[in-house]
Amino acid sequence: MDTRFKQAKKEAKLSLLLTAIYLIAWIICAYCVGDKIGFWGLPLWFELSCIMTPLAFILLCIIVVKSQFKDISLEQTK
Repeated sequence: MDTRFKQAKKEAKLSLLLTAIYLIAWIICAYCVGDKIGFWGLPLWFELSCIMTPLAFILLCIIVVKSQFKDISLEQTK
C-alpha cells in the first residue's frame, strides 16, 4: 500500500478518535456536573461543556496536527 494512504488512514483515525473523546467529554461535563455556580457566575455545567472543553480540545487538536499530521503530495508519482 502506498505510504500516502497509510498516512491518510492514520490521520482519519486520529480525527475520529478526537471527535469521540470530545463528544464524551462534552456529555460528561453537561450531564454529570451538578447545578453549582461556576467561575464566571454561570452554571458550572455550561462553563465546563461550552467554554472549557472546546478551548481544551482546540489546543489538543493543534498539538495533534502539528505532531502527527504530515504535508504530503496527493499527486501520482511514476
